[in-house]
Amino acid sequence: MADKSSEIRGFRTTFTIIGVLYIAMASSMLLRGVGVLRDFGVPESAIAEPVLQDFFFFFYQCMAAMGALKVLFGHVTRTRATQTVVASVFCVLSLLIAVRDLSTSDSRFGNHLYHGDKTLVFVGIGLALACAFGWLAACGLQKRRQT
Repeated sequence: MADKSSEIRGFRTTFTIIGVLYIAMASSMLLRGVGVLRDFGVPESAIAEPVLQDFFFFFYQCMAAMGALKVLFGHVTRTRATQTVVASVFCVLSLLIAVRDLSTSDSRFGNHLYHGDKTLVFVGIGLALACAFGWLAACGLQKRRQT
């Protein structure tokens, strides 16, 4: 077992909280079903398509699995060096997801694929996650420089 002083403070807690929130958000979408896409301006004809329904459930099942993996990473990543790498990777991935969400948002930066102000919520979530993971990565790098 790694020495607790060599770990990034809050790493396990942050990854666990974010993972559980991911599982909760995905589960909420799965429980509400594909009809929730009406809130984003998706036409009824598209919602009725079996391919979209299949993809919707696949996507949110994968999102729940990603939440579980975040919890797992939080609990099995022990050393400061590996925690820094894991936090950095999740920071970059969160930024890429935020950019992708922005590109389809109903904003001057998006292509208006989805409609309504709610489309920017996903961008905000991605940026908040990037900040949380980036903070952990910065803490890992800062402490490493001091030692």
